[in-house]
Amino acid sequence: MKIVPYLLTALLVITISQVHAQVNSDMQAMHMIKDLYTAYSSLNLKSGDRSKLDSLMDKYLTPEEGKKVKEGYKKGHDIMTIDNGINNRSLETMFIQTISDQKALNIETGKYEINKGVKDAYEVNYVVNPVIPKLDEVTTESGVLIDILVVKYNGDIKISYVTNGLTNGLRYHSSHKK
Repeated sequence: MKIVPYLLTALLVITISQVHAQVNSDMQAMHMIKDLYTAYSSLNLKSGDRSKLDSLMDKYLTPEEGKKVKEGYKKGHDIMTIDNGINNRSLETMFIQTISDQKALNIETGKYEINKGVKDAYEVNYVVNPVIPKLDEVTTESGVLIDILVVKYNGDIKISYVTNGLTNGLRYHSSHKK
């Protein structure tokens, strides 16, 4: 009976350390994503910054995803921003969060159900060309939603999947579920 308090304490310590490790992992991934988009926003892809793009893709993306992004550029598609672009003002509005379980309306059944989150997945939100409204002025801004999956690759955290968060979101991809 005297051992029970020690076992409970050990269990509590293990649980807290696992939660702490996950929080640290999430923070590292979110910082890496922000660093990527900060560097990405400085590229001028129209003027031939292809070598810089290749360097960024090699640093932040797995080889498979980097290849997919580069092929997209050859076809005129910017996968990293879902063809919306990004600039310094957009970075100021950027919000990155983990994709977690959430309640959502199932369009087919008309009922609310829980969409399971995805392990090591993050949602990136930012506003394209945010404007500062003047008094009594109505403005519209275009928001961007991107889902990103990260993995450990050769000891580094890298992006292994980028998708439009609205129509192709990770939470709806069965191969990426927890």
